[in-house]
Amino acid sequence: PFELDPSQRYLVESLSLKMDERIHKISVGLFADFGPYIDQVSAFFLGMVHKEEISLVKPGVNFLTMESISMLPPQCNGVMLVAWGEPTYSDRTNNGGMDITWAELKTYYRGMKLVLNKYEELAE
Repeated sequence: PFELDPSQRYLVESLSLKMDERIHKISVGLFADFGPYIDQVSAFFLGMVHKEEISLVKPGVNFLTMESISMLPPQCNGVMLVAWGEPTYSDRTNNGGMDITWAELKTYYRGMKLVLNKYEELAE
């Protein structure tokens, strides 16, 4: 997990990850940790066809919620990238794909880019 200062407010400006194009049948999401709770901020399902770089949040749009701003909850002390599903590897030789382990999946993960900005409410 990425640790944050819980006394600050943050918004997700952008989030993208790189995953080998031959991996599918998994979802990947960003979760916020605040106290004893976690909250799903965004997620994306990797289907049969996807590009190597996948955006979950771009400036002005969260592709899960379709909201223009992706705030982290108050008192958020960290964020984490979580994957779930049935990891499958496909190439031209295995029709429909071959199930792989989560340990094997890690070898196809190419990294992520997360941009957070501090958020300040204006006093009226």
